[in-house]
Amino acid sequence: MIFGLVVTLVCFVIYTSASYFALQYFNLNTTIFGDPTSTTRIEIPLMQLMLFTSLLCSSDVVAAVSIVDYKAQPKLYSCIFGEGVFNDIVSIVLFNTVKSLQGQPFTTSTPFIIIGQFISLGVVSVFVGVFYGFCTSLMFKHLRMLTLSAVTETFIIITFGFMTYFTANDIKILGLEMSGIIAMLTYAII
Repeated sequence: MIFGLVVTLVCFVIYTSASYFALQYFNLNTTIFGDPTSTTRIEIPLMQLMLFTSLLCSSDVVAAVSIVDYKAQPKLYSCIFGEGVFNDIVSIVLFNTVKSLQGQPFTTSTPFIIIGQFISLGVVSVFVGVFYGFCTSLMFKHLRMLTLSAVTETFIIITFGFMTYFTANDIKILGLEMSGIIAMLTYAII
């Protein structure tokens, strides 16, 4: 969790700061329609830059996981895989948070708004997944007739997974949509 949460947020701050610095203090130009004689300065508003850098914070651990052998290093494999999943969750929440603030100017209170919405989006999305996960688990525990057929069990699990996803996507708190992907991942873990 430390690598997935803290490092992702630190990368977001570093990428945003470095990109903003480069755009402000270096003469970055681009050609217009491939004509080398006509150039224009690259200008990206800070809120759009933050949206872009929130996407860059997501690291891909597929290569690292493919190198590590699970049988030889099960703890290392689990740490790398867990960090990758948690990193993706944090990146999704961060992207959705910054996306909800598009169209607003960057002020001194914007980082605090991002932190507050980040926490609320993550907590509510996880809560939706936990709620549906426990409902499904209790249903299978107390209604044994549902466990007689593998087809019925699979259908119910998939149906509740869809319900989790769509419930989280339909919840809006302060104009911020919750993350169905995080809710469904939490549901699957439960």
